[in-house]
Amino acid sequence: MNESRNLYNNELICAISIYYVLTHLKTISITKVMLIYPLVSHKETLDFLRSKNTKIRSLEELIIKKPDYFSNFNDRFYSFLILTINSLTLLLEMGLVSVVNNQLIINPDKIIGNNKIEMGVRAFSIFEAAPKLSVILEDEDINLYLQLRVEL
Repeated sequence: MNESRNLYNNELICAISIYYVLTHLKTISITKVMLIYPLVSHKETLDFLRSKNTKIRSLEELIIKKPDYFSNFNDRFYSFLILTINSLTLLLEMGLVSVVNNQLIINPDKIIGNNKIEMGVRAFSIFEAAPKLSVILEDEDINLYLQLRVEL
């Protein structure tokens, strides 16, 4: 990756992605956490999910509607794996989340705001996409990985 891409895809923006999805789900498996940033890092997927006109009930429906968004998902998954782990560590160190029995749980006592001016455009876009992304991630872990064709 080049330096400007490293600045664009950093631990903080990935942590924000995980956190805002978690605000809707309250708890999520670590395996699902690994799928969040590869989804929101793809601009077209993010724009589609944050659109007020988009109605998505499942990952399968999203893949059927936009198959080209997932052609390189496996590469994105592995490209952002270390970034996601670092971001997860950051969230844990900040006390925003905890891990219990392979489940990431949000700390309701610590809240990150959602002011567009303070967050920035990219973080706010992720905030707007989080409700639909959380619906997608309600499916079983194994189904998500199979549908996304992640090679383990």
